[in-house]
Amino acid sequence: MFEINPKVDYGPQLNIIVWLLISISALFLFTRLYLKACQNRGLWWDDYFLLAAWLTQAAHAGVVTFLVDKGYGRTKIPRQNLRFFGVSVPVLSTLLIAANLLGKLSFALTLLRLPARWLRLVAVYIIVTLTLTLGFSCATVFVECSAARRKDNCIPLEIAVRYNMFSCVYSATMDVALAFLPWQFIWSLQMSRKEKVGVVTAMSMGLFAAGAAAMKTLAFPEVLNNPVASVHLVVWGNAESSICIMAASIPILRALVRGGLRCAIPFGYPTNETGASTTMAESAQRRSFVNHATEDDLDRTLTSLSPDLLTKTASDSEDWSDQDSIEMGNYHHRRPEVPLNVV
Repeated sequence: MFEINPKVDYGPQLNIIVWLLISISALFLFTRLYLKACQNRGLWWDDYFLLAAWLTQAAHAGVVTFLVDKGYGRTKIPRQNLRFFGVSVPVLSTLLIAANLLGKLSFALTLLRLPARWLRLVAVYIIVTLTLTLGFSCATVFVECSAARRKDNCIPLEIAVRYNMFSCVYSATMDVALAFLPWQFIWSLQMSRKEKVGVVTAMSMGLFAAGAAAMKTLAFPEVLNNPVASVHLVVWGNAESSICIMAASIPILRALVRGGLRCAIPFGYPTNETGASTTMAESAQRRSFVNHATEDDLDRTLTSLSPDLLTKTASDSEDWSDQDSIEMGNYHHRRPEVPLNVV
């Protein structure tokens, strides 16, 4: 499927594509972090995982640039440079797998903010199984060996490639699942159809990551016949990682932009000296009943430090005074967050 011209040096093209993808994903990620900082929202676990994914991908790009300088992307690599590939290639693969894993975990953690128990349980299942599946893929790259270099304690290259194809298929399947999981919950909220379509579209961008993972799967068999074909793996792997970062950022960016682009006061309300929110908006968030939630309520849930804002019922808060709202706002800001709360 992927044709390789033995006379072409793919290294320069690979460098351009990899760094371009990193630059685009950085635009989404750091815009997200900047707006959160401007609106005094603080960072949650999904933000840290997404930042770690980008940093891992950037480290991967650095290794790619190093190997391209040593001849990666050519059919014939200078003999004196072969020694640089022994450890660098497994590190290259590990960083790329880790970047993809962290990006997907970040989006799964974002889903833990939504107050639907079944959705949280499925998100936890995806987190655990993806970690195990892709984690084993990272291990195989260090213990695989070709038939010409067979050792006692190693996995044949053919088996390692087949397992990595399976992990790519599973990863793509989980991307599809993560894209469609929020649909039922969001569609049950009392919003206009236009608002619902906008939210589910923003949260379904992971489908493009699934497409990149599928293309990466198709590129795997070519590696057995021609090592230069691994260039395609690097390209599609970076595309998958970058799309994961962008797809995980889009729902939060949408919510932050709807809250206002100004960098002084979140949603136009004041904050206290310690940075903890003491706003009437926080009080309104806790007066929301999940079945009567508006688009603003959902957006604030996605961008708040507390992942449980939509779970407050109207009866829980109708007797609150403004001072009570301020005290509860301070409490929710200070209390430690537990992202894996599935109850």
